[in-house]
Amino acid sequence: MKRIIIAITALVCFAGSACAQGQDWANFGRYQEANQEVKALPQAERKAVFMGNSITQNWASRRPGFFKDNGYIGRGISGQTTYQMVLRFYEDVVALHPKVVVINGGTNDIAYNNHPYVEDRTLQNIITMAQMAKAYGIRVILTSVTPCGQYRWRKEVTDAAEKIKSLNARIRDYAKKHRFQYVDYWTAMADEQGAMREGLSDDGCHPTAEGYDIMEPMIKQAIQKVVK
Repeated sequence: MKRIIIAITALVCFAGSACAQGQDWANFGRYQEANQEVKALPQAERKAVFMGNSITQNWASRRPGFFKDNGYIGRGISGQTTYQMVLRFYEDVVALHPKVVVINGGTNDIAYNNHPYVEDRTLQNIITMAQMAKAYGIRVILTSVTPCGQYRWRKEVTDAAEKIKSLNARIRDYAKKHRFQYVDYWTAMADEQGAMREGLSDDGCHPTAEGYDIMEPMIKQAIQKVVK
């Protein structure tokens, strides 16, 4: 089973034109050295790995105490889509042997960061990461995409809130069906229009300290439920 998953991941990468041209499209190099250091840590200091995009990257860089004090490892890369995340999932999550992985992705897919948005494919990428983790004995926590009314860098996407809500519903349903923990940041942070509530973001999409204040107890409680 494990070899099959690794082979599928390698084939997906090889099929991508950027990978075939020798470019580090998935940005494996971002955490290459840091991963070696993490592997040497005791289990208590690498209890959970957070896989994601800029929301995760900013979280780990701006709130280092939350991560270090709880044995959490941040593996977010700004701008990444789930297509890139699934390619580096083995190196940046599985190979670190955490007890649990927190998967947060999809907003950059909706923002057309690297390709047109296809909800089915984004969901399948999230499912692939979840199933890969499960196959390696890593507990899975899936999270909602955080709210965003409009992407300032992609203003032509005029229905971001609706697309986020739709994707979140499918992630939630999948988590329930497969008995994975699901953390609903969206409900705690969205206004009536589905945008980020005022005061929780400077650009309408990325959480500020006040936003992370809401997210941190939610995810900590979920991790405690699955890691006993």
